[in-house]
Amino acid sequence: MQNRIKSFKDIWKGDYQYSTIISSAASALMNIAFTIFNGILGIVYRSLWHGSICVYWFLLAGIRAAIVSAQRKEIYGQKKGEHCRRKVYIRTHLLLLLMDISLIVPISMMVNGRRNYTYGLIPAIVMASYTTYRITMGIIHFGRSKKNENLFVSELRMINLTDALLAALTLQNAMIIANGGMDSKMKVLSAWTSAGIFAAIVIITICSFLKVRKMKC
Repeated sequence: MQNRIKSFKDIWKGDYQYSTIISSAASALMNIAFTIFNGILGIVYRSLWHGSICVYWFLLAGIRAAIVSAQRKEIYGQKKGEHCRRKVYIRTHLLLLLMDISLIVPISMMVNGRRNYTYGLIPAIVMASYTTYRITMGIIHFGRSKKNENLFVSELRMINLTDALLAALTLQNAMIIANGGMDSKMKVLSAWTSAGIFAAIVIITICSFLKVRKMKC
């Protein structure tokens, strides 16, 4: 048992592609759980917020699952005629663009203060620490993935980065609520930062999509 654990650790540390695929598979399972959770809340409470977030998590889970499945087929040596990496890359990026569009509803709700919840200062600080960690690791891994020739690895790390940027928006909204709520000045600030981050997410997605020119079946 110890030898298996040691072997797994060695592969995890030595094979960046393998570690990315495994962590993304785990993330996809978590995304499915969040999809179901928000879907139930959206139906029970007729909540537009939970419904729109459900759509986001659903698309995110589908994209990660599609990439992991494609990489699994490649690892097990499926023939090119049965598995075209380029087609998978295009399809997942079309879903990514659709996912970006789906963010318009929850972002607009945050800017307009229509997401009603209460956070204390301590939970908000914990969220800030975790979000900072996610963004930092997302940037580091996104940079590392550029050195990897496998564009699917780069795509998975790009997804993690955009997901972290969305977490930053959610954190901003939580901090505003924790410090008195959304007044006119905070609404303007939230609108500008939300627009900037949303634009960054779309640009990152498009730049990743354009890499398809380097890919062949």
